[in-house]
Amino acid sequence: MNHYLCLTDYEKNLIDNALLILMKKNIQYSEQSKENSVQQHYQNFNLTLFELCTKIKAHDFDKHMDLSSKEIKAIKKGLTSLYNRVYQKALKKTESHQESHYKSCKLQIIELERKIDIIEKSNIESNLC
Repeated sequence: MNHYLCLTDYEKNLIDNALLILMKKNIQYSEQSKENSVQQHYQNFNLTLFELCTKIKAHDFDKHMDLSSKEIKAIKKGLTSLYNRVYQKALKKTESHQESHYKSCKLQIIELERKIDIIEKSNIESNLC
């Protein structure tokens, strides 16, 4: 059983950015590999991520669509990548107005991860019943 995830536009944009970062990493990993099966895996995963981006950005997402456990895990992996990137940028910037911007962004990512964790736990509990 899947559960619905109600997201704000800002949260949808965070997820979209997170998934795009993950896709870029997958392209790098795919290009570094000499094995066709590994390259195919990353290409397939990127297709899944692209479809997930489209699904999240849909206007009727909150009303008609839900996320599978696999999709939730992909979002969480992407958010971790986004958080790491924001953290690295925050370390490089020393100006006070940028520091508060990065801190706010990191807090938003953490809150979104908590929201997704609740849905993931609900999925797990539903599958145990």
